[in-house]
Amino acid sequence: MSSTRPDLKFSDISEERGFYKRFVSLPEKPSSTVRIVDKGDYYTVIGEDAHFVADNVYHTQSVLKDCKVDGVVAKEFKGPMKYVTVSPQVASSLLKTCLLDLNYKVEIYDKSWKLLKSASPGNIEQVQDIMNVAVDSSIVMASLKLQFNSQEGFCVIGVSFVDTSDYKIGMLDIIDNEVFSNLESFLIQLGVRECLLPDLSKNENLNSEMKKICSVIERCNCVATFIKSQDFSEKNVEIDLTKLVGDELSLSLSKYSNLALGACGALLGYLQLLSDQDQIGKYEVMQHSLEEFIKLDASAIKALNLFPQNNSQSLTISGPNASFGSLGSNRSKITSLFQLLNNCKTNAGVRLLNEWLKQPLTDVEKITKRHILVEYLIDQLELRQMLQSDYLPAIPDVRRITKKLMGSSNLEGVLKIYQFCKKIPEITQLLESFLSDDQVQNEVKNLIKAVWLDPLLAQTGPLASLEEMVETTVDLEVFEQSNEYMIKVEFNEELARIRDQLDSLRDQINAIHMESAEDLGFDPEKKLKLENHHIHGWCMRLTRNDAKELRKRKEYMELSTVKAGIYFSTKKLKEIANETATLQKEYEKQQSTLVKEIVSITLTYSPVLERLSLILANLDVLCSFAHASSYAPIPYIRPIMHGLNTQRKTRLTNSRHPVLEMQDDVAFISNDVLLEDDVANFLIITGPNMGGKSTYIRQVGVISLMAQIGCFVPCEEAEIAVVDAILCRVGAGDSQLKGVSTFMVEMLETASILKNATKNSLIIVDELGRGTSTYDGFGLAWAIAEFIAGKIGCFALFATHFHELTALSDKLSNVQNMHVVAHIEKGDSNHNDSDDITLLYKVEPGISDQSFGIHVAEVVQFPQKIIKMAKRKAEELESLKHYNREIKKAKLTSEELSHGNKCLKILLKDWVRQVKEQGLDKPENLSDENSQEKIQQLLRSLAKEAQKNNDKYLQYVSEILL
Repeated sequence: MSSTRPDLKFSDISEERGFYKRFVSLPEKPSSTVRIVDKGDYYTVIGEDAHFVADNVYHTQSVLKDCKVDGVVAKEFKGPMKYVTVSPQVASSLLKTCLLDLNYKVEIYDKSWKLLKSASPGNIEQVQDIMNVAVDSSIVMASLKLQFNSQEGFCVIGVSFVDTSDYKIGMLDIIDNEVFSNLESFLIQLGVRECLLPDLSKNENLNSEMKKICSVIERCNCVATFIKSQDFSEKNVEIDLTKLVGDELSLSLSKYSNLALGACGALLGYLQLLSDQDQIGKYEVMQHSLEEFIKLDASAIKALNLFPQNNSQSLTISGPNASFGSLGSNRSKITSLFQLLNNCKTNAGVRLLNEWLKQPLTDVEKITKRHILVEYLIDQLELRQMLQSDYLPAIPDVRRITKKLMGSSNLEGVLKIYQFCKKIPEITQLLESFLSDDQVQNEVKNLIKAVWLDPLLAQTGPLASLEEMVETTVDLEVFEQSNEYMIKVEFNEELARIRDQLDSLRDQINAIHMESAEDLGFDPEKKLKLENHHIHGWCMRLTRNDAKELRKRKEYMELSTVKAGIYFSTKKLKEIANETATLQKEYEKQQSTLVKEIVSITLTYSPVLERLSLILANLDVLCSFAHASSYAPIPYIRPIMHGLNTQRKTRLTNSRHPVLEMQDDVAFISNDVLLEDDVANFLIITGPNMGGKSTYIRQVGVISLMAQIGCFVPCEEAEIAVVDAILCRVGAGDSQLKGVSTFMVEMLETASILKNATKNSLIIVDELGRGTSTYDGFGLAWAIAEFIAGKIGCFALFATHFHELTALSDKLSNVQNMHVVAHIEKGDSNHNDSDDITLLYKVEPGISDQSFGIHVAEVVQFPQKIIKMAKRKAEELESLKHYNREIKKAKLTSEELSHGNKCLKILLKDWVRQVKEQGLDKPENLSDENSQEKIQQLLRSLAKEAQKNNDKYLQYVSEILL
């Protein structure tokens, strides 16, 4: 691999020495920033960054090469320096890895170490042409200006966000609690990649709060970037926004607070939007409301497996109803809801699906409209297939094309937009043809017209002039015949004049070619080739073997000899070739001027094109929902939706986990779910590991989310109450590098849930309290469960191994106990057969009356010695627990307990002495019968002693043991 890449070269020793000296003098950078040098034909990376590229892009250290540093510069280096060169194609992959996958920042320098471009996860504009990849989601950057209120215990956050790919600027205020749960929801809803924060490091009072905010930002897979506090100024924001929006009358900033405006000022300054003339007048100021969409926390994104996860945490399969763990080696399997539902045929559709998954609706009317459209597309199979196979795949990525056109004028992008415009009438005619069917209800017809047809038709009018302009200026015949992009010659007189001259010269060149072929005696098609050489211009070529005829005539001039043959010309041909080259440059210059004008006119249609793209993206996503609903192992059904202010009830009949049932080796067992206000809105689920508890509680969250993005759901019947939040606490890993333990993460996430949840929320909790001692864990689990069920009163599913928690149903009437059914087949004790456990994966009302941990250990074939030891220890602890419970029932005083303990110790010592005197402490003298007889004797003596001394403690001990 390394041999195909060029070495790092310099013109002389002074350039080389200066290159390394300037590298050493660069200011120190964070470890999460990668510096790249643009050498023209290739890129190079030096030092620790070279090791990073070797590990993360090439996946081998063998690509590294030694920097040839002379002694003068070597003194500046702390150790041996390495470098790696990178081709433009690999540079694209490197940028994607850094910016989109690892959330790193990138700086690109020229060969004199002058900064050319910089990019970060939230701002990839400057390097998007190098990346040359379609991004699945919008790149959103946000800015936060904070105002803490220590007395009231809350924080007001002025927020501004910018989506440079969509030309949108937003502002809002967030009133948040001490765990910043509303900020977390905002970051997830918009998929923010990077957050600007004021540098408050000198303010010790706010350091702890800033650490909390950074923790929330990191949890949302976002990057925090600190800038000067004085940059968060609201001055001149109105003027700047007016320039970016381009319409002073439409912009009213009075509804925005100074905090939000200050955050916007910091963001505009950091992105330097006003310095780019292409950005002026293209933005719109939008509003975002947290209440319009479901609030999701970072844990819910992972727990519900909404997206493929880079850290290899996803679904794994184990038995009929699998649980969640690490991803297996087969990455082609569907492991996320995004992959399951993504049957989109356009890039805009993929981006919109990504957005919808993070922004499920809470308005039941909007949700119902999507369900109606999905149902129509399911019923109209022919229409859906035609859209997905013939029409939607031909829709280009308008956003990406217009971005490219801004950077470099070319007719290729204009032609793609022209083809896009020609597709719109075809799609509208197709939709209209299917609406003419009398079987389609008027309600459905009106909705299709309102959502798709009328908006498409409203935009096609302005496009007619764009199509006419392209047809007038671009040579479409040449494009269809040879796929070349050319301006029509007749469109411009000067262009036509030059074209006529070029054609005349080309005729003369062809004539010279034919004369030379006749003169030399070679076939002009097979032997004597006419070529337009990149150095010599128009000339002729013969193979080396045929060149001897050439040297017999002085009128032919040899130009160069290569492996392919000898290039030669004549005096007349050389003059014509030079004249042709001059005219060709003039032609290209004239054409380039015209192309720029055409591109400039085309870009004025960007708002119309973007609106059309969004309408078709909506159609694409709903087609994708219909496809997924129809081709599931068991087709999905349309749910009945209940709004936020109605009677709260969710009833799922034979519900399934949509992602797990798609796995080839899974025979999924469905389950019913009933959540109802004041009846059973808090479910406690107990049962064995691997029995399906986690799958059961998560699938309720997934199904609710699917319904609220407008998709059908995997059930036989479904009534679903709209929820305003899905909040999860489903297990955490240690983060020792960040100084955060499993239990701390658990408590932080739970605190966020308790602060964020309302009566309309859905809470999913899996095995709370495992990160600490049994008693502490159970105490916390009980208190949290009682608070959610008794105070918040929202829908909640609580999976636990604390069987004692099921007693909460005796205290609160809205708590219902459920358990995962498992069957134990007792083994033959004479042959040391283990008990067999059969996991039935059915969830039924009631309590799981035993723990199955040891049985599960047997299933995975633990060593028998460990199994037996575990069973013995479990029985001892169970007996001790029973004993302690009975002792507590006796209500003995501390004096009675102390006296009884002393008597018991004396009795046991006496018994041990008797055993030793009889030699029964030796294994060869102690049979099972003798052992049991001696224990019985001990118990009888214990009973006599209790009766003799009227000792309540010994009486209870003897009663329990006998």
